[in-house]
Amino acid sequence: MATNETAARLVRLSDTNLTLAEQAEDIRGLKVLDLAGEELGTVNDLFIDEQERKVRFLEVASGGFLGLGATKFLLPVDAISRITPDVVHINQSRERVAGAPRYDPTLVEERYASDVYSHYGYPPYWGVDYHYPLYPYYSSANRPGCGADIDPDYRVRPATSGVTSGLYRSEMGGVQIKEIMTRQVEVVHPEATLWEAAQKMAALDVGPLPVYSGDQVVGMLTDRDITVRATAEGRDPKTTRVHEVMTPEVLYTFEDEDISEAARLMMEH
Repeated sequence: MATNETAARLVRLSDTNLTLAEQAEDIRGLKVLDLAGEELGTVNDLFIDEQERKVRFLEVASGGFLGLGATKFLLPVDAISRITPDVVHINQSRERVAGAPRYDPTLVEERYASDVYSHYGYPPYWGVDYHYPLYPYYSSANRPGCGADIDPDYRVRPATSGVTSGLYRSEMGGVQIKEIMTRQVEVVHPEATLWEAAQKMAALDVGPLPVYSGDQVVGMLTDRDITVRATAEGRDPKTTRVHEVMTPEVLYTFEDEDISEAARLMMEH
């Protein structure tokens, strides 16, 4: 990848003399589960950009024996929804991952990175309005080495030196929710049928839909809700209503609050 004014060169962490300063950042070897909780593979390596030295992509290996013959693909770090001691959870479906631009381990350039970001619906990290995700501070209660005593100034540093030049700061604090949230959210009515909801999910290529009645969000419906609470029980999707299988009691926050508050709620629940 040619270095230019928009994107710094991406390199595998294992191909550099750098190491991760915080244990919580090193998620290599952890299993990756999709939105439905199905295993996609294992984090094989991490791609960082040479300029800011931030983790940008996970290299995930699926199948093979001891890494031989394994299928590999890249996932933006932005796709991570939470990290537990043994598992990286992402907010993408297996189908979406399978349809991603083909990955050539020998060539990761700006055009390819841009295509991957576009496929998953994230802005590229070199964009003006890009905000770095909460990685790796999704769940300090469950992730070893990620307690309240960890300095939020996490970084990549030379493996052979104690020098801390090239520090980078998590953008977890000082950013309001309205700066990064998705607007113009599609919703579904509680009296709609599951068939209608599934049609909307397919058309929008999404897994969750807020359930909206009047001027209130009364629940959330996911493709997993439809599968586990309806299909598995033999319910007819053309007669079963959304409110029968949705998850009620939705938690929320306000757009002018700091994203750390949203992270806290996600961690607790």
